[in-house]
Amino acid sequence: MSSKKKVFIVDDDTIIHESIEAVLSTEEFEIIHAYDGQDILERITNKQPDIIILDIMMPLGDGRDICRDIRAHPAIKNIKILMLSAKKEHHERILGFELGADDYITKPFNPVFIANKIKRMCGIEFKPSLPAD
Repeated sequence: MSSKKKVFIVDDDTIIHESIEAVLSTEEFEIIHAYDGQDILERITNKQPDIIILDIMMPLGDGRDICRDIRAHPAIKNIKILMLSAKKEHHERILGFELGADDYITKPFNPVFIANKIKRMCGIEFKPSLPAD
């Protein structure tokens, strides 16, 4: 049995996938990719990730609807969800949390910042990359 944490990235931007994967240690994480929302609930149910990085605006599925559907699905409702969006307005963030997101990060983002969020959400200790004040 693998002790790797599964991170399911659901985003239509390949650069997002590459930047997140580049900063996560392959020894700690297994990265699963989806570039649209088609059949995503079935894929999530089959893969059982520890965390889902979920874009809001993408082809074949709105991330807000997918988040709502995940929280309503008994087999996957407890998976951590980190919403990722270019939508920076406060009401969009509030809606993300109301739909069940565990965290909400806006684009553009620092890959190290998001990697630390992912590690924290997965219960993995990490060493700060910046010196303490």
